[in-house]
Amino acid sequence: MSEHIALIWKKLDHLGRMREYLSYSIAQVAALLPIQNWQALQPDQHETLAAFRIRFSEYQEHMGKTMKAVAVEEEKPSEPFTAVLLYMEKLGCIDSVDRWKDIRELRNAVNHEYEDDPAVLHEFFGQMIQAAPELLRWHEQLIAFCQTTYSTH
Repeated sequence: MSEHIALIWKKLDHLGRMREYLSYSIAQVAALLPIQNWQALQPDQHETLAAFRIRFSEYQEHMGKTMKAVAVEEEKPSEPFTAVLLYMEKLGCIDSVDRWKDIRELRNAVNHEYEDDPAVLHEFFGQMIQAAPELLRWHEQLIAFCQTTYSTH
């Protein structure tokens, strides 16, 4: 096994650990939603929301890095990142470049425009909860591609 393929497996293993934490956070946030009064949230509930936001963001970010490593291994263009996404869509690792970008925009919005407006917060977290299963499924599809292409480790 080449060093680069070993790196891809290492990235996939790390994604697996991240997935466990994200799955835990999904369950915790789902139990909080819908939130009727954001001002009444306790500190631990704010921490639960923050942990989910961070885990969701880091999971997608790391998945993108892993997909880029696969594109490099397959000698496909890795810049701009849209080229990686187009290749991943072709392989069936993601359903749609546009959907990946929508989730990334959501992730960026919640991280950079963290709102105090309860309606906006409700929308952000609701959309993230809806998008999380897609990310988890795409992770599985990426693993399946790697298992088929690079054998098992």
